[in-house]
Amino acid sequence: MEQKNTGNNLFKAFEGEAKASVRLQVYAEKALKDGYPGVAKLFRAIASSETIHAKNALEELGAIRDTEENLSDSLTKEEKIAQVSYSSFITDAENEGENNAALYFSWARDVEEIHARLYEKALEHLLADETPTYYVCSVCGYVSDGRIPEKCPVCGSPSKVFRETPEP
Repeated sequence: MEQKNTGNNLFKAFEGEAKASVRLQVYAEKALKDGYPGVAKLFRAIASSETIHAKNALEELGAIRDTEENLSDSLTKEEKIAQVSYSSFITDAENEGENNAALYFSWARDVEEIHARLYEKALEHLLADETPTYYVCSVCGYVSDGRIPEKCPVCGSPSKVFRETPEP
């Protein structure tokens, strides 16, 4: 039996599950801020479930390869989103007078370019058998390798907004 749509459907399932996972994690943060820890816990549990679904779809697609290939693929995707997609998003937002959206897109583009450099450096860490520490700016998503900067080089936020990435 020929499977014409299965690959596309697996990719759509991955996208939907991944989006749901992120959305529910954000909802959990909001529920916690609003004083509803039980609801936050539910959102986190379902987000975890959605992540499992997304992972299963990626595995079925054969999209998870060895670490070096995964780094190379991630580098390519980061460069594309930074150079192609966000540039047009910024232009559209500026033309429409959506200054906050343009700022968000600018930060995201700049951080995506940094992600690409981090993937390149990760190969060096891999070859040197090093396990670096990463710190993430909770405002714009900038990732620092090995140290917390005094202020975020992308959005200018102070060092106190950086969070260490937890160990797996």
